[in-house]
Amino acid sequence: MSTTCAFLFPGQGRLPDAFPAIPAAIDELVASMRAAGLPVDAWIEGAALPQSAGTDVAQPMLLLDSLVRAARLQSAGWRPDAVAGHSLGEYAALVCAGSLGGQDAMRTVIERSRLMQAVRGSMAAILKLDVAAVSALCDGTRAVVANHNAAEQIVISGPQQDVEHVMARAEAEGARTIRLKVSGPFHSPMMKPAERALEPLVRSLTFSLPRIPVVSGVSGRVESDPDTLRALLIRQITAPVHWVDVTATLEAFGIDVAIEVGSGDVLTRLGRRSDAAIRFLTYEEALNERG
Repeated sequence: MSTTCAFLFPGQGRLPDAFPAIPAAIDELVASMRAAGLPVDAWIEGAALPQSAGTDVAQPMLLLDSLVRAARLQSAGWRPDAVAGHSLGEYAALVCAGSLGGQDAMRTVIERSRLMQAVRGSMAAILKLDVAAVSALCDGTRAVVANHNAAEQIVISGPQQDVEHVMARAEAEGARTIRLKVSGPFHSPMMKPAERALEPLVRSLTFSLPRIPVVSGVSGRVESDPDTLRALLIRQITAPVHWVDVTATLEAFGIDVAIEVGSGDVLTRLGRRSDAAIRFLTYEEALNERG
């Protein structure tokens, strides 16, 4: 019996200091990054990104990293039957599924990252409370639920003072809170100016029918209509990420193995804590299985 596999693309994470060889098919993306003034050549040659590198640098680098890793996994024999991306990872998922061109994705992410970098705010993870409880704690503040990552792992987003207020409320209810190392209030209404500014560029892109199913982090469902995929990509800067629904949809689709296509294990750990009958692997584990 054949194994059905999903590629999961992260939206954040520590970028590796050592970068693997760039496949020829992705080399054109490096040229786009170079033209935008990003320090991509130094990074590829082994120089670590500075600790001060912001969203405007990290997002394009993460997209490149994801696409290089996806190509390497496929060279090792892994063939995705479905894809999903968490936040920024949706761009890599759409490229991997053949719905969006790599060049279009990169130039959009470069602009997206610049616009998002300009909006200041905060995010925090709330553990040991469910989404309804965290939503209730946000009432009366400008903080909102940004990511429904797991049954009791919720991320909130908003102005720093409001996020801190909700964190204090949550801790009083017995929750554990973790401030995230991000510069902005991603997936919150505060990102509306960035969403509006990016919309004309996204509307100008060509979206094709995906070759394999794409599970949207915005809707939590399999989406295939190109116009719907475009609309969801416009909304995703302000819309919450429904990762719990993404996992459930992948399970219902019959996915056996889900591989995190990045340097970390955040999505892998989320999957392993869920009740899904899916085997979650990190990128390194997947390569080792087919090495």
